[in-house]
Amino acid sequence: MNLRNTAAAVILILGFALVGWRTSAQVPAVEMHVGNPLRLAKVMGQQRLVYELHVTNMSDVPVTLTALDTVDAGGKSFLHLDQEALSKHTDMGGKSVLAGRAHAVVYLTVDFGATAPTAIQHRVTVKQGDAQSVIAGPRVPVVTIKPPVLAPPLRGGPWVAVYSDAWPRGHRRVFYETDGHARLPGRFAIDWMKVDAQGRTLRNASGLASSSLSYGAEVLAVADARVVAARDGITEAARISDNHAHPHPDAAGNYISLALEGGQFATYEHLRPGSLKVAKGDHVSEGQVLAEVGFTGDSTEPHLHFHVSDSPSPLQGEGMPYSLSRVLLLGRFEDWNDLGSRRWQDFRPRVVDREFPQGGDVVDFK
Repeated sequence: MNLRNTAAAVILILGFALVGWRTSAQVPAVEMHVGNPLRLAKVMGQQRLVYELHVTNMSDVPVTLTALDTVDAGGKSFLHLDQEALSKHTDMGGKSVLAGRAHAVVYLTVDFGATAPTAIQHRVTVKQGDAQSVIAGPRVPVVTIKPPVLAPPLRGGPWVAVYSDAWPRGHRRVFYETDGHARLPGRFAIDWMKVDAQGRTLRNASGLASSSLSYGAEVLAVADARVVAARDGITEAARISDNHAHPHPDAAGNYISLALEGGQFATYEHLRPGSLKVAKGDHVSEGQVLAEVGFTGDSTEPHLHFHVSDSPSPLQGEGMPYSLSRVLLLGRFEDWNDLGSRRWQDFRPRVVDREFPQGGDVVDFK
């Protein structure tokens, strides 16, 4: 090859390299990661993941998040969120523009049917200026360990499983920072509220905490376990309207934590002052009375807050899934505005065994 042809070839190669560099440089620098191991829960006969996807814009230029897909190793999509839906699942206040060097949390609930994949991947579609790109995150393994099966934390009913992934200030979306690390203990938390046949949560219009149908109900051990933490002595407001916000350590009110197998802990919150019948170090049997439902800590109305996490401290653990044994499903509140004033939507009563309750479920604990 002569010198002229060699020079032409070098220029051609450099040209291709520059084109490739320009193309790759146009892809926004967006990184994704899942903060905690993906653990399955069984809900309504389906395998479900409840988790957070952390998205970071590594560049100085804003990007718009226009879509998100959750897929398996073969590319099968289990969840697709368009721009409007995606904005409602983030902590960006309903917006979809992620500023430069900013971080967003996407709160995801993915149902797979009877069988879940061994790993999932996320593909986020972003727009920067007039250019749109699809960015694939790393493959994330799905934990195959089955969640603990627990006995009901209460008896009788009807009790309503109060929680929703969509509530901006619900358990599902509230992180607590301790020692510089943010944790989400309420990922699978349920507020259990008792109702009457008309769906009312209060006996009368007195406004007293004691008028709540939940108030004073006996709280039961969900397993043979050891009490690893307990707190009593926090007072409660006599009137529901007089309750106020509590500092971080007292937000859970009076509580009990039980050590389960596998390094997991069952935590009961908002217990009535003076009702605790156990202390740290006690061994309890499944179904044993531990305390009574009260109105301590941050609570808008008396109820039992119950969750499972990897810490005995109510606000310092990562929430983990579990299932309840033999619950009689009576129906469901499809519209949260009906809770407290109207009867739920009735189902043909059926026993549900070894599942995690759906938000709004109305159950009887036999």
